[in-house]
Amino acid sequence: MRKSRRNKNALSVAGGVAILIAAILLPLLLTSCGKQGQEGEKKTAQKNEDDFLDKKAKPEERKYLLVAKPFFIAVASRNYAAAYALLSSHARARMSLNQFTPAQQDADFQRNESYPMTNVTAEQFAYLVQYVEAAHGAPRAPKMLNVFSTDPDVLNRRSREQFGAMDSMFAIGAMPDWIPADIRRASLRGQIHTELSPQELANVAQRQGITVEELKKGQDFDPYFNLKVVLVEEAGQLKVGYFEFLPPSMMD
Repeated sequence: MRKSRRNKNALSVAGGVAILIAAILLPLLLTSCGKQGQEGEKKTAQKNEDDFLDKKAKPEERKYLLVAKPFFIAVASRNYAAAYALLSSHARARMSLNQFTPAQQDADFQRNESYPMTNVTAEQFAYLVQYVEAAHGAPRAPKMLNVFSTDPDVLNRRSREQFGAMDSMFAIGAMPDWIPADIRRASLRGQIHTELSPQELANVAQRQGITVEELKKGQDFDPYFNLKVVLVEEAGQLKVGYFEFLPPSMMD
C-alpha cells in the first residue's frame, strides 16, 4: 500500500510539474517551431544517417545515441512496426495516452495515468501515434538527437541538487516508478521534422491571417515535434524503456 501511494505521489508530482512547465513555456504553434524556412525542407534529408546525432556528444554517450538512432529513424519514416520492435518489455507492458498527447489539465493527466493500455501490441502502438500525427503532422525526417542525462539520481527522481526535480522532469517525464531503477541507463531528447497536410496548412494560415504561400515562406516555418526516450538495459541489451512525444516549446 505504501509503495502504491508513493508511485501515485510521484506521478502526481510529475504530472503537475509537466503541466506547470507547459503553461510557463507556452508551446509554440506548429508553424513557429523551427529556425529554417521553406527552403529548409529540402535540406532536412541528411547526407548520411548520422547527421542528426549530436556532434558534441562525449565518447561514453555515443553508444546511447547509436542505440536510440534506429527508433528515431523508424518513427521519422512512419515505420511504426519497426519502432515498436525496438521497445523493451517494460515499454510495451504499459502505455499512457499522456505519452502521445500531453494532458493540459492535472485531472486529465491523472485519469490517463489511471487507465493506461497494457500489454500493448504493434497495432495499438501505431494507433496511438496517430494522436501525434494529428497534433503535429506526419513525420518526415529526424532533426536532432542528444543525450540529456546518464545520472542515475536524475533518472530515478533522487537528485538532491537545486534543480534536481526539474532535471528529472525533462529526463524521464512521467516514467513509472515500477520500471526498475537499476536498469535505467540514459535519457535522450530529440526532434523529428513533420509535414502538414494541405488542410492543416490552410487551418494554420487562416489562424494567423496569412496565405498558405506566405506561411510556407516564413523563416520560422519548420514544423516538428519533440521525442524523449529513456534507455534501459534488458537481458544485457540497451532498449527503449520509456518514451514521450512532446510539442515544440520555447526551450528547444
